[in-house]
Amino acid sequence: MAHPSTGSIGVPHSVAVLSATRGSGATLLTAAAGLVVDDAVGRVGQTVILMDADTDGGGLTELTRYWNATCEAPKDGLLGFAEDRVELAIRPVHRYLRHVHTGDPRRQDMALLPLGPGDKPGERLPTDGTLQDIVGAAVDGLVDLRGCLIVDCGVSRTPVTQEVCERVEHIILVGPPDPAGAAETAQLRTWLGERGLDRKVLGRVCNDPQGTGPCTAGPTAAEAPLMLLPYDRSGAADVALGRLPDRGTPLVRTLYDGLLARWPDVLDDGAMGAR
Repeated sequence: MAHPSTGSIGVPHSVAVLSATRGSGATLLTAAAGLVVDDAVGRVGQTVILMDADTDGGGLTELTRYWNATCEAPKDGLLGFAEDRVELAIRPVHRYLRHVHTGDPRRQDMALLPLGPGDKPGERLPTDGTLQDIVGAAVDGLVDLRGCLIVDCGVSRTPVTQEVCERVEHIILVGPPDPAGAAETAQLRTWLGERGLDRKVLGRVCNDPQGTGPCTAGPTAAEAPLMLLPYDRSGAADVALGRLPDRGTPLVRTLYDGLLARWPDVLDDGAMGAR
């Protein structure tokens, strides 16, 4: 897979996805959005990069264990990057990426930076206080690839999470659609605001894994949710295997519409994804 530093067909973006509460869908949104963008413009040169920065949970690392992905480095992902002997400022992140082979010549293989190998995600990451700087350098390295970077931060509210959010362009919050989910999202937004990061928040995505109904009011009464991810068990199962569900499925249709509304330039290949 090529990692051009310039000339990507789509406009580069970097976004962190934060969960209001565990299990609210940050990993599903990260993975599915990556597959959607790759399907739309991967074949014409847009690089799609996913990163797992949820050092307490590792949901994206766990999910993508079942994807058809390979890496040339014996220790890939954030762990391999952390153990590189090269000075941090010049450490090349691309060598530790897993390449997700879709088998579809119309797409470009995606790239993934998981936490790393091991039975438990993140179990061998540094504990000497250097992890924050390492994660920050990794995000900078991925941003330099000038693709569409989506970082799964999970539910953690740690210095590592803050480091990611400071280095990306945008932040998306994911939470349940009920009133409790709205309250938890408001608390997360307060946490970001206290760190001067609220200006980067694009809004809230309501994930409805149980099909409970419409999304309630956002952190502020006047704020409508960015999108309501529908109950789509079959679509989520396809994503877990590294396959994009059919375009007519509720999950994919919602993501396409949401991305086109917020980031039309990401999907713009001259034909807006038409084959």
